[in-house]
Amino acid sequence: MANTIQQNAPVVIMPSLTVHDFQTHYTPRIRSKTEPETWETTLEKCIKSIISIKATRVRCLDTETPGAFTATGFVVDPVRGIILSNRHVVSVSPIVAQAVLCNYEEIELVPIYRDPVHDFGFLKYDPTHVRFLTIPGIPLCPEGARVGQEIRVVGNDAGEKLSILAGTLARLDRETPNYGIGEYNDFDTFYMQAASSTSAGSSGSPVLDVYGRAIALNAGGATNSSSSYYLPLNRVKRALECIQNSQHVSRGTIQAEFEYRSYDELSQLGLSLHIEARLRLYNQESIQGLLVVKSVLPLGPADGHLASGDILLTGNGRIVTHFLDLADLLDNSVHNTIELVVSRGQGVLHQVKVTVQDLHAITPNRFIEFGGGILNDLSYQMARSYGLSLDKPGVYVAAAGYILGTALALRKSVIIGLNNQVVRNLDDFIKISKEIPQGERVPIRYYSLSRALKDKVMILHVDHTWHKFRMAIRNDTTGLWDYKNLGEPPIITPLLKVPRRLFSVKTDPFQRLAKSLVAVDAHPPYIIDGLKNSHSYGAGLIVSMDPPLVVCDRDTIPVGISAISLTFGNAITMSARLLFLHPFYNYAVLTFDWDRLESSGIEVHVAMFSDKVLKPGDRVNYVGLGGKFPTSATVSMLKPIRTKETSPPRWRAMNVEAYKTSEGSLNGQGGVLADEDGKVQASWMSFSNEDERGNQGGEMGGLSAHLILPILDAIRAGEVPGVRGLDAELWTMQLANARLLGLPEHWLDRYQETENQSHVLYITGITDASSPCAGLLSAGDIVLLINGVMMMNVSDLARFSQEEELKMTIFRNGHELEIVVPTTYFNGQETTRVIGWQGMLVQDAYMAAKEQMQKEVPKGLYVSCCLFGSPAQMSLRPGIWITEINQRPVHTLDEFFDAVKLGNRSKKIESAPIELTSDSLTKDASWLLSSPDASQKSVTEKAESHVHVKYVSRNNGTHLVALRLDHHYWPTWQIQKDTNSPFGWYLTSF
Repeated sequence: MANTIQQNAPVVIMPSLTVHDFQTHYTPRIRSKTEPETWETTLEKCIKSIISIKATRVRCLDTETPGAFTATGFVVDPVRGIILSNRHVVSVSPIVAQAVLCNYEEIELVPIYRDPVHDFGFLKYDPTHVRFLTIPGIPLCPEGARVGQEIRVVGNDAGEKLSILAGTLARLDRETPNYGIGEYNDFDTFYMQAASSTSAGSSGSPVLDVYGRAIALNAGGATNSSSSYYLPLNRVKRALECIQNSQHVSRGTIQAEFEYRSYDELSQLGLSLHIEARLRLYNQESIQGLLVVKSVLPLGPADGHLASGDILLTGNGRIVTHFLDLADLLDNSVHNTIELVVSRGQGVLHQVKVTVQDLHAITPNRFIEFGGGILNDLSYQMARSYGLSLDKPGVYVAAAGYILGTALALRKSVIIGLNNQVVRNLDDFIKISKEIPQGERVPIRYYSLSRALKDKVMILHVDHTWHKFRMAIRNDTTGLWDYKNLGEPPIITPLLKVPRRLFSVKTDPFQRLAKSLVAVDAHPPYIIDGLKNSHSYGAGLIVSMDPPLVVCDRDTIPVGISAISLTFGNAITMSARLLFLHPFYNYAVLTFDWDRLESSGIEVHVAMFSDKVLKPGDRVNYVGLGGKFPTSATVSMLKPIRTKETSPPRWRAMNVEAYKTSEGSLNGQGGVLADEDGKVQASWMSFSNEDERGNQGGEMGGLSAHLILPILDAIRAGEVPGVRGLDAELWTMQLANARLLGLPEHWLDRYQETENQSHVLYITGITDASSPCAGLLSAGDIVLLINGVMMMNVSDLARFSQEEELKMTIFRNGHELEIVVPTTYFNGQETTRVIGWQGMLVQDAYMAAKEQMQKEVPKGLYVSCCLFGSPAQMSLRPGIWITEINQRPVHTLDEFFDAVKLGNRSKKIESAPIELTSDSLTKDASWLLSSPDASQKSVTEKAESHVHVKYVSRNNGTHLVALRLDHHYWPTWQIQKDTNSPFGWYLTSF
């Protein structure tokens, strides 16, 4: 059973049938005394009205999170098509739901009501869409529940579509289940209990008596016992009658929670004996106790009037002994003042006046999508759970997303300030946000609900480049949440407020070098290219002034689609743009606005490079970001970096060597290794790796400057940077093993004649099976010569980085071969375009993904992510290649975009029809030749609501799924690199 959530109430317009009409036509026939009811006949009759619900929450909201689930409901009004289920099924958040009837017909459902507190809600279907089943409906009979009564719980228990569980009602006055702090919880009502062992999927099942009446609603259960908990139907029946009569379902609250206490406990709280005696006479056959105030929310309507421990005696002059009495009092007095008499302390009576608040008004019915995150007004459920005041400022973070993630304002945070202004509600947040220029960094004040008294102040990067800023408002007539675009933020480049100052040029070379180091932060807005982290950071090195260039490692900048920022001298932060990602050597080149930096007065310097190549035993000076530098170190070795394939596939360094020092890992986030003149000989950086458990880590090492300089020289010369290389990974093999493979002695002698050479290079694998070199090279090949140069180390490949083809001498299976291998061009941009469709992120297959398809790379588009609650999550999974949409091949992003952009519908490529004749059919099957009837139209409509997606999985298996389309919550969009845009990227929605 799902532990769930809450929401709001509307005025629902329904057909003008009365309750009498429903009772007259749909109340089950009462058998005569000579024809007793049996469970067999009852279940046969009721099963037609019990449905299995398939639903998806499409957004985070309040206590709820997105995702797919199954549940149960039952028809309570077949004329209007009203279905009763749990509140945590109907959901406070947007859902997309379908009902599967007992004859396996599938119909669409829309939510029309969910109670703000109690665990029930209603969905609606169109009765005309039910074509092959007559649904009688199940009447509600809350007064039929009795202790010791035999019951049946019929529903989709454990996802089995139809299960029948037996039980006996043991209690009618159980306290409400507690699903945990911060989760949806029911209160101010009794629950029923029986040992029926219901589990997930049976939420919303009817609790039936032998006459086929629903006497309760299955709601929850214990995980460590067979106990199941049912919601009484008294308030459910009232709400249903309001909806049937097109009336608003009024719900009132004074923001105080009550609990039932027996008379024995009440006497301990100070209830006078004579009051107890009078109440026992008044209430002889009912519950033997009263309601006691359990808690009162600060600054709520009851605060200052009621206190914990108060015993409720009367409301508006009537004795209140039951939760139903209290509910009637509150629900019928919304916006009015009620008079309560309570006993407090040692029998002292107090008369108080309290104004009843609309409970729907403090239950979320709107949210905003802000930078990929979800925000809503703080709800009564959350305030009650954490003892907060709804009158104090605060906007609840249901999902952090990209922008709020930059300030670590994660889910279950409450934002109380933005840009030095108070945030009381969503309207305040929207107003302040719309005034913040695009790209600005502003302070944000918030607290986590787990530590409500601990405010945090962080810096928020307001970047609307990647996501739309819009509001959704619930529409209970359509069952959808209507979106409204909140507009674009002003595009203003604010002037730096750092005063210009003079500074002296430092003469110490290491102090100058320290001033060339900057802190680099990257926030990828999407889960692409196998990313796991939403934030990465490290050290960068200023290597040029004209043009302004910074070099950092690829552990810091793993992908090109990122919001990148540079912090200079711990004094100023500004945005940067990516120019180049090296496909093998673990470095990225960035650019920034030098004029803006210079005007700030921050002292920075450009690093100079040494011509000397480091060798083991050389003394170097390490200058890093943070700490006291320089640190003297000794180069111990030049070691090949061995990284492993990751899951999901992620970029990794290969065919590269790094320096190691005898001092081990040097302190700091990274830096440089320099000579005594402060000239850089290597960049000390982190090489990303993954352990056996899939945890991402890093290995520190020094990347030689001679591997970085060719790209820098090309950029400084105004050229478009790029490199060529082999789609193959090389590694070292000891000469002894090469001898065992049959490498001739004259080759072994040549290697042994070279100083300190104890290994050869061999190919461990092909990284792209679709590459031209894949048919020429294979795993296990020993690489002897390239263009006549004897290969000693993997970094020797760098000298051929501009060659279109390589003349290679290899040794394979005992034979020496001479082959010409074409190289692959890499432009250093990698992923520059992503399409979002039905909740999936689609991109061109990147190098790491191709590497893991050893035999054949599919001709299709790679799915890097399927968002929770989306149609894609229901039918697909990340790490697949989509090859066809509705039988149309999609090999490129343009082909894919053309197939889905027009309303996400693509015309099917029809194959030649199969001609049927009467001779080819039996007499029983001859009806297939008849003309389609009117029902064929609905079949066609259902087919158009789905798209056929053919895809190839990682194990080269081909599959086809029918993807249900949802254009409302999951529109098509694309992000693409655009040099004409001031932000470098352009977002388009369709």
